[in-house]
Amino acid sequence: MSADPAPDPTALAGAVDATRRVIAHLRKTKAPAALLHEAEVTLAALAERLAPFDHPGPYAQGVLDMGEGSMIPGAGDPAAFFPYSPVVGPLNPIAPPIDFVRDGDALVACHRFDAPWCGPPTAVHGGVIALVFDELLGCVNVVNGVGGFTGTLTIRYRSLTPIGEPIAMRGWIERRDGRKTFTRGTMKLGERLCAEAEGVFIAPAGGMFAHMQREPGDGEGAAMGGKR
Repeated sequence: MSADPAPDPTALAGAVDATRRVIAHLRKTKAPAALLHEAEVTLAALAERLAPFDHPGPYAQGVLDMGEGSMIPGAGDPAAFFPYSPVVGPLNPIAPPIDFVRDGDALVACHRFDAPWCGPPTAVHGGVIALVFDELLGCVNVVNGVGGFTGTLTIRYRSLTPIGEPIAMRGWIERRDGRKTFTRGTMKLGERLCAEAEGVFIAPAGGMFAHMQREPGDGEGAAMGGKR
């Protein structure tokens, strides 16, 4: 048994998409016990076959093996730049995934969240909304050539964000001040504001590439989330 240096992206994307569909169906299922037991046996066997091929880490959103590639700020397509993202990544089975599209210096998207992301009855979980905003604002920075860590992220929940409805998102950079970038975003259902966010992102001294060469937990930014 041998593993390829990197998984074939087309084959992996197909397997990931099928897994994503299974997750969605299991979240909503009223299937009989016999079928659920069959799913358990099948999925457990598949997990055992996949386990020997796990990459041991460390992990990143941009590449599976950090020794085989690098992230270059300024990429125009967030999904291509962060293929393993839990929000936009086509190679991550827990990603919805959301398609962020460039609109000038901003990013926009329209997405219908399915049942796996439900929190309050009929609505998207507030923590999921925060996760999506963190990625949206971080990706806005990336496509504009700004690298940094999430310093603070402030979410204002204006109304419920419904499951199954088209949620329009927009993110943009408001201003920069030295190593700090101030970025904002909104989620709307039609004209109704569901949530809005303000983030402060901090570029590490020496730049992102230099920071990536440090040992995990070493120095500035170790306690910050949202690595870009």
